[in-house]
Amino acid sequence: MGDRRFEGRRAAVTGAGGFIGNAICRRLAADGAAVLGLDVNPAAAARVRGAGAAFVEADVADREALGAAFDETHLVVHTAAHVHEWGSMDDFIRVNVAGTANVLDAAAESGAERVVHLSSVVVYGYDSRAEQDERAFVRVHGIPYIDTKSASDRLACRRGAVVLRPGDVYGPGSVPWTLRPLQMARAGQLAVPGRGDGLMLPVYIDDLAEAVILALAGGEPGQAYAVWDDASRVTFEEHFNRLARFAGYREARRLPRPVLELAGMAIEGWAKLRGKPPAFTARAATFIDRRGTVSVAKAHEQLGWEPGVPYEEGMYRTEQWLRAEGLI
Repeated sequence: MGDRRFEGRRAAVTGAGGFIGNAICRRLAADGAAVLGLDVNPAAAARVRGAGAAFVEADVADREALGAAFDETHLVVHTAAHVHEWGSMDDFIRVNVAGTANVLDAAAESGAERVVHLSSVVVYGYDSRAEQDERAFVRVHGIPYIDTKSASDRLACRRGAVVLRPGDVYGPGSVPWTLRPLQMARAGQLAVPGRGDGLMLPVYIDDLAEAVILALAGGEPGQAYAVWDDASRVTFEEHFNRLARFAGYREARRLPRPVLELAGMAIEGWAKLRGKPPAFTARAATFIDRRGTVSVAKAHEQLGWEPGVPYEEGMYRTEQWLRAEGLI
């Protein structure tokens, strides 16, 4: 890390205030790039600057703002996305599909040499097959987040971006895989469907940042690469219970999936009345009931990527961060 391989290069990162985008800004800066971090939220400015990047307030739906920001940019990393299990399809399309098209257009017009698009393993759907490769692709699943991520993934591949499909990105600061499960455990709402055997595909945040660097340096345009630590086999139940134990909370209960979906609907309804985002949704029961796995052989062979932080070490770092932040 920090070998200055991008010295003299100008890099732009969308979604720079987010968990993944911020880590990528930090890593690019350590590798010598002059980093411009774009985020729609002006409150993200301090966080982006803290990662070693200059901050620009910009919405990926604003094509002109992207064009101005990308001027003379060599490298573009697109992480901005509407990442929720709730919301209208129009909102997801505006950010995940139209926003991606805007980023690709602006990058092309600026003469950017390489674009890396952050997709997700959710584009494979929830097939029970093991070791699916990059060709096992589900176009329509009926869930707005999955369907729009799939559409933006296909668009980015067609337009010559290098596409990364990370698994469940965890570590210090992760909302879905660190902070939200703790919030639910604190409220006594932590639960998993069925027998608790839904499979997590973990990738530690620093390892994903390394994959982005390798994709920028040598990924094949128009190709997609799945990225997760296939040596770390863990269920969502095991992951959630470990987080609960960090704080001394009750471990996750096992509930029939229909019951968990009904509970998610109730939580959504209550959150809507309060004008706040729900901690859990009916669709989340689908996300944590995964059975299949995805091959990462292509990333190993073509990018030279190997996970450097085993799950045990990643969770140790996560626990230390939670304690340092006073969250447990």
